[in-house]
Amino acid sequence: MAAIVGMVIAMSGGDDENTAEGKQSGAPGGAAMPQAPTSAGKSFTKVPQGCQLIKASTIARIAPETECKPSQFDNATMAALITRMPSWETPFGSGGGSLKLRVNLTVGPSASGMFDIHKKSAIEALKKMRTITDSRSLSGLGEDAYVVHGVDKDPFHLAEAQVIVREGNAEFTASITYDTREPGTNQQRAEDAVAAAARDVLGSLS
Repeated sequence: MAAIVGMVIAMSGGDDENTAEGKQSGAPGGAAMPQAPTSAGKSFTKVPQGCQLIKASTIARIAPETECKPSQFDNATMAALITRMPSWETPFGSGGGSLKLRVNLTVGPSASGMFDIHKKSAIEALKKMRTITDSRSLSGLGEDAYVVHGVDKDPFHLAEAQVIVREGNAEFTASITYDTREPGTNQQRAEDAVAAAARDVLGSLS
């Protein structure tokens, strides 16, 4: 989905504002264009830069020794759409392991539909290569939240925990990929980590 969003952004040539507005530049007089309906809830208009979505203290706890890499789409903004897709990775050659943390955030009128798409993708997209070991709804995190954990089938050794969250007009996934052979991370810790990351992301929006 990140690739699809990126194509849409590239074709639209949006500016670098950090607000999500309901106006379409092509509408006469800047009049508001009809938008897809969203569930009742908060309407966020401001989003920090991608690397600021998760607190430094949280990163130090759940993804130590990683560095944030902003996406080329982190600053891309269209009318009624903001995207942020940063990742935190261990620097190449540091010997710190293969843990990777990613966030894929969209703020706009399509939040509800994106939640359903990302949820289905997390469960089904890699089912031929991955065994799902956890798949359930979460309470107390946004209006809708769902966690999925999967482990790659032999001969591979990667596992991924991801949480999909929707709150008002914001929808995002936070995911951690790790090597099951490396000590220090397991399913419970990975799920707790992505939930902590998701709380930070929600807290950063206004």
